[in-house]
Amino acid sequence: MASKMLRPSQVQEAINTSSDMAESTKMLVFNATETGKELVENIEYDSRTRKFASESFDTSTSQDTLDTIKTIDEIIIRIKNKQLQIEDAWIEMEKVYIDTKDLGYLEEGIVKVINWILGPAENLLNSHQKVGYDVLSAEDLRREHEGIELGCWETYGTYAELINKINSFADNEFLSLQHKDLISQKDFMDFVCKSFAMRLERRRNILITSLRFYRLVSEYFDRTAEVFDTLVMGTKITEFDIADHVETELRKEGEKLSDMLSMSVKDCLGREIPVDYSEDIVNIRDVLDATTARKNIFSDSVELQKLTLKQVTHIDSYEKDTVQAVRWLDELLRVMLRDHGHVGCTVYEIQRQKDEHVTFQETAKGTYNYGCQLLNASLVLRQACKLALDDHANLYQRLKSSWQKLLHVSQEQMTRLRVSAVFHRSVEEQCNQLRDLREAVATIPLMDLARKKTRVDYYFGKREKLIVEVGRMVRLGKMLRSRLKEPLCFGEKLLCSPSSKTEEELQDVSDSVAKNEIAVEAISERLFEITALAEELDSAIQSAQQDCLVFTTSISTSTSSLSDHISPDTLRKEMEYPPPVPEVSEHIHLIISSFVFCQIYCF
Repeated sequence: MASKMLRPSQVQEAINTSSDMAESTKMLVFNATETGKELVENIEYDSRTRKFASESFDTSTSQDTLDTIKTIDEIIIRIKNKQLQIEDAWIEMEKVYIDTKDLGYLEEGIVKVINWILGPAENLLNSHQKVGYDVLSAEDLRREHEGIELGCWETYGTYAELINKINSFADNEFLSLQHKDLISQKDFMDFVCKSFAMRLERRRNILITSLRFYRLVSEYFDRTAEVFDTLVMGTKITEFDIADHVETELRKEGEKLSDMLSMSVKDCLGREIPVDYSEDIVNIRDVLDATTARKNIFSDSVELQKLTLKQVTHIDSYEKDTVQAVRWLDELLRVMLRDHGHVGCTVYEIQRQKDEHVTFQETAKGTYNYGCQLLNASLVLRQACKLALDDHANLYQRLKSSWQKLLHVSQEQMTRLRVSAVFHRSVEEQCNQLRDLREAVATIPLMDLARKKTRVDYYFGKREKLIVEVGRMVRLGKMLRSRLKEPLCFGEKLLCSPSSKTEEELQDVSDSVAKNEIAVEAISERLFEITALAEELDSAIQSAQQDCLVFTTSISTSTSSLSDHISPDTLRKEMEYPPPVPEVSEHIHLIISSFVFCQIYCF
């Protein structure tokens, strides 16, 4: 068919010409068909007329007539078949014409896109070659470039639509030449558009790199200005690593921008464009040189400041460790009040508690010395760095306060343990002596009269000396019992007042008092035991005296002297109703301490 070689511009004329020819052909076929039908009808009519006019009774149609009718029908059928073939060919031709017309529209779109990119777009991009010289100019150029990119979106959309239509276009054997031509134009458009997009992207990367470079330059100069102010003031601490990091990034971006500007620029057809970036490259080199010079100016000062920073780091580490030492001392105080604030009931238990308490005191002393050493090192470094000493003084006061609180409670607990040990050991010895003396007095009735009197006087003298010691120990026991009913930190000025104590600290104090109730009961039992033994001894001596009939004035005087020291009734009354003890009895403390120190070497 001739339509294989038609161009899109010839499609409409060919369609009009072929349409008239198709209509004429349809009318011709219709007329021929109708004529054939009329001819058949006339033949059949003539045949019937002859049959009716004939005198013979033969009603059959002649063979010539039948052959004629058959020939006419075959001709009509062939004409209709030809007409169907013509109609199919016409439909195919219309489809080819339409596809050819669509190809024409696609070619026009391709030409439009290519012309816009090679014309206005290329000229617009060629008119913007600057990269800026500071942050503001680079920011303005970046915004202008964003406007150029927005202006290209419509053409990008047309390009994408053309690519999609061309890729989805049905391959037709009658349009193979036109389709190949369209594919070639599409490939050229694709090359032009991608080249332009790459150049647009390169321009955008250059502007972004330029903006980032000048921002880093501005930030670096601001940072170095802060460094200078810091070095002049002398005491303000600043991190200088940030400035070094900014300088490194600045140099990388500057080298990158310089390399990008040194690369050749090509248009959409791949031809090199003469673009001169020499001034911009020189400007970038000058900025990098100025940055290097500024870095060299402050390098020595920064190194000195880094040394100061290391010292400040050590100061911070030492003082943090000192704070930890304060926490440890406070924790040791809480542990002592909670777990080590009670006194045992036997000599062996108290001795074990004393050993544990000595270890506890050594731990606390080591912690305090550790904190003092850290503070001394921190003080030396602060003076070397010319830093303020207020924080150091406050921390020292905290350490000293915590240590004094712990020291007071520790000494108080150690005093209680020592006095309790002396009391229990002495009472045990005195009880044994009273039992032995009572048993010895019980043997007097078995002796003769002369020996009875001698032994009574002897045992009475021993009883006098022993009762004096028992009286002292009873008074010590009562004072110790009263002291154990008080909290370890009760009335201590160095400790915080009850109104400022936390609930946990108050609970620790109350626990330390409650845990000493067993020790108080043990002391009371000891006092009751020694009082009962003293009564039994007095009863035994009185019985022996009655046996010897030696109730003289001296006996009465001695008995009254014994009562002055400590009588059993008085002991029982004092045990049941102990006298009130003031909050801080310095007199009692001196009595206990003096007695303890007199007996300490015996323990």
